[in-house]
Amino acid sequence: MGKLTLSDMQDGMGFFYGTFTDDYGHSVRVDVLPPKSHPRPYFVLDTNERQHDTAWLIFLGGEEVAHVSRREDIEKIVSQKLLPST
Repeated sequence: MGKLTLSDMQDGMGFFYGTFTDDYGHSVRVDVLPPKSHPRPYFVLDTNERQHDTAWLIFLGGEEVAHVSRREDIEKIVSQKLLPST
């Protein structure tokens, strides 16, 4: 099943960061870059050209692997990418 844990606040480049841990204790770094329309704290740099207009970009281990239109779908997509099909 696994569990995704993301930071509550964006870092200075605009990412939410965290880890996905599977049921065996193996962890993978997860970074999520919200769309341009997402409210940002004052300290987030405006120079990040990778932001998408409407999609949340998902990075696993530093590599972009997917994008979703709703924040609520992030954990589902991360689980699908990291856990073997049953």
